[in-house]
Amino acid sequence: MYFNWGKSLSSEGDNLDYHLLVYHCLDVAAVGTILLKDDKLLLQKFKEHIPLNDEQIISLISFYLSIHDLGKFSERFQNLQPDLLVSLRGHDSNRSYNLRHDSMGFYLWKMIWQNAWDENWLCLDKSTFDSFDWNDLILPWIKSVTGHHGNPPKPYMNNGLAVDQNELFIQEDLVMASSFVKKVSSFLLKDAFKDLSGPEGYEYEFDDLETAFKNTSWLLAGIVIVSDWIGSSNTYFNYLSKPLPLEEYWEKYALPSAEKAMNNSGILPSTVSHSTGMDILFPKIDVPSPMQNHISNCPIADNAQLFILEDSTGSGKTEAALCLAHRIMARGIANGIYLGLPTMATSNAMYERLMNSYNKLYEYDTFPSLILAHAQRHLSDLFRESIGTEVHESSNYGNASSEDTTVSFQCSAWVADNRKKALLADIGVGTIDQALMGILPSNHQSLRLMGLSRNVLIVDEVHAYDPYMHKLLCSLLEFHASLGGSAILLSATLPIKHRQELASHFCRGLACPRNSIYSEKYPLATHVCENGLSENQIEPRVGTERTVNVEFFNDEPSVRERLVKCSIERKCCCWIRNTVDDAIKAYDTLVSELGKDSVILFHARYVMGDRLKIEDDVLKTFGKESDIQKRKGKVLIATQVVEQSLDIDFDYMVTDLAPIDLIFQRAGRLQRHCRDRNGALSDLDERGTPLLGILSPKLDGEISVDWYSDMFPKGAYVYQSHGQLWLTANLLAESGKFCIPDESRYFIEGVFGKDAGIKVPSELKVLDERAYGDAMAQTSMANFKSLNFSQGYERSGTQWLDDVVTPTRLGESVNIRLARFEDGIFVPMVKSDTFSWELSQLSVSGGRIRYPDDYGKEVNELVQKVQDSMNDKGKWSILIPVFSDDGTNWKGTAKDKYNRQVRLVYNSEFGLCINKE
Repeated sequence: MYFNWGKSLSSEGDNLDYHLLVYHCLDVAAVGTILLKDDKLLLQKFKEHIPLNDEQIISLISFYLSIHDLGKFSERFQNLQPDLLVSLRGHDSNRSYNLRHDSMGFYLWKMIWQNAWDENWLCLDKSTFDSFDWNDLILPWIKSVTGHHGNPPKPYMNNGLAVDQNELFIQEDLVMASSFVKKVSSFLLKDAFKDLSGPEGYEYEFDDLETAFKNTSWLLAGIVIVSDWIGSSNTYFNYLSKPLPLEEYWEKYALPSAEKAMNNSGILPSTVSHSTGMDILFPKIDVPSPMQNHISNCPIADNAQLFILEDSTGSGKTEAALCLAHRIMARGIANGIYLGLPTMATSNAMYERLMNSYNKLYEYDTFPSLILAHAQRHLSDLFRESIGTEVHESSNYGNASSEDTTVSFQCSAWVADNRKKALLADIGVGTIDQALMGILPSNHQSLRLMGLSRNVLIVDEVHAYDPYMHKLLCSLLEFHASLGGSAILLSATLPIKHRQELASHFCRGLACPRNSIYSEKYPLATHVCENGLSENQIEPRVGTERTVNVEFFNDEPSVRERLVKCSIERKCCCWIRNTVDDAIKAYDTLVSELGKDSVILFHARYVMGDRLKIEDDVLKTFGKESDIQKRKGKVLIATQVVEQSLDIDFDYMVTDLAPIDLIFQRAGRLQRHCRDRNGALSDLDERGTPLLGILSPKLDGEISVDWYSDMFPKGAYVYQSHGQLWLTANLLAESGKFCIPDESRYFIEGVFGKDAGIKVPSELKVLDERAYGDAMAQTSMANFKSLNFSQGYERSGTQWLDDVVTPTRLGESVNIRLARFEDGIFVPMVKSDTFSWELSQLSVSGGRIRYPDDYGKEVNELVQKVQDSMNDKGKWSILIPVFSDDGTNWKGTAKDKYNRQVRLVYNSEFGLCINKE
């Protein structure tokens, strides 16, 4: 067993320095051992499922971790370094590496199982279960550890053919692997398996034990990834090729090195402070809101639980959630928090808010970690300033062309990808997508799931999710509860149906009865735990109650006339449009009337560099601390980018007709801060009752099937339930106003309630039925793509296929990078000292742009050269070359999802315009 290398590194001269495989296996096992000893909560999650004590569970997991790289005993793997193979085994080989070593380990275990049973290497109680039953118990965890590169063992070879395990190994491989398993089990495993028969006089049911091992296989799959990452560090685990007794290496090298590595990893939990309360976390809040008072004193359970907090904008839900999460942490049932938000902009804002308060969640002498997690986090100056330069180690198996990515390269990539690491941090802030990936068959999903299970999951803006994301969130709550995790969901007003679905899935994870949701009160705090469900009405926060008057427009010229009048009166205004194209058209027309200095365009189709500049300008012009003179007379034409992400406010606002929940959300930016008549911040608002304009088709006369699409031909594809749009307009027109929070539930249920559709005109019901069918299809798609918790960590059906991307959002966007042609070369659209290509990137609908065009041999070669020079080789984006005659308008082409050519025009004023040929 000492004749195999586990890691290698080229040294001076052409010599290869290497670390024996058996030592690397023990390094990884030692890391897992230290992790479980120091993270009592993680250990407890196993104890809740498996009837063993602390020492037995740790010894059991340590053994499994030690055999994670069984596949490297294969001559096929060893031949990746032919010189080492000859040096260690004394012969060469022509056997190719046709299946990655982690998956090979699974099949090697299956081949040696019978010998392990016959000779009882694992000290199994054969009187309790037979060979087949014990195999069924052991295999779920075998799949976990032999899936340590991010997904379960493959059932097919690199060439696509089914695995023939007899072809993978030679007898020499099996002998050496067997020798290692037999030896390592003798001092790591001890009698853990034997005690699974239970206390004297009692035996656990086989089905219960099998379920327990399947359920915990998700956790173990995450632990082995972390342990392999840290255990592969050349910094802490020095290469050793001298044979030593395994017990000696374990005690003298593996455990001490693992302890040092873990103490510096940032993965071990910080000590939670038991001084909780709003006054501790937020001392500047003199008078907590009613919701904040409630969560500071409400009963909380001693195990996994769900809170749903519904309250209006400005009520302090976020602070309430953080205080509540801290109370849960202080109970010892969570180590930290992950905040999942709907957008990157909201994530950045939350990260900034937490910078000065998160350390109060922990004891003063600890150093908790705070990580920002989303695809563009590295473009946040605040985030970059808060982290040091990370060490990137390099090592390889000596075969750069092989498909077996080296452990050390994966470590470096994993460290650099803080989106994955964020769920292991004490406090992680990012998009909800990072958490949703934990229940989808995506690479390293178990890492996310394991990290999340240690934390309280806080999800904001829950009302904003479409049916697909809503269903994924339901599945995530079920997984999270099954692994003992708690969650807090924040929302404006949720339809009762949605609240029931979220609570029911959490209860399913807890394996407890699902009680019915019934309260129509608002604001509301719902609490779900094993002991039942409670719904508590909360008084609204003083100052959040407000009435918004509504006026309707039936054509765009009337809206423009109103905005021009407001601008002349020195009021700052906003028109929120439902599509980018409509926003660009409105901006172009208003500029002709008011001039460029008075109108700002803001939407999502700018390259990131331009978008960040515009966002900064929007905040300076319309934000809370904006200059009085800068605000006066300014008009913002925007899309949904301002619904949730920015703390801005306007004297007057118009919105295209949208569903009622989005109308409320958009109205939250109308007179958001108290100001005097001149626009200066004030204790009292002197601008009068807020007035919201709504651009809507007429409600009187005959309602045709084209009622909405005639006015909004592109918006009709964004919001496809036109009956709900009619209900929204009808309710608001009848009332002429809405009162928050008193009428919130009335309007929400009036549009989304189970009987609301009765009032929809018959011509629109056809469209609503179609939209309902689409929603059900989205829900079915989410069900199909979500992993099955009870199945355990394994491949099934069409899941985990190579090159199949499982999105967290339907209609997933495509990242494109714009390369402008200058002086015979292509350069980034945005010039910057750092991240030029990322700043020249934007996201577009995958339907409108899906592929690059064929630009001819010369241009294609230049494009390829540019991609090769990028840090990520352009792997996650489409590079589109653009050309300009005037230095302002940059033109190019691409292909849509039907492979049809589309023409693109980009400039920093309008953003990207896309036109079909």
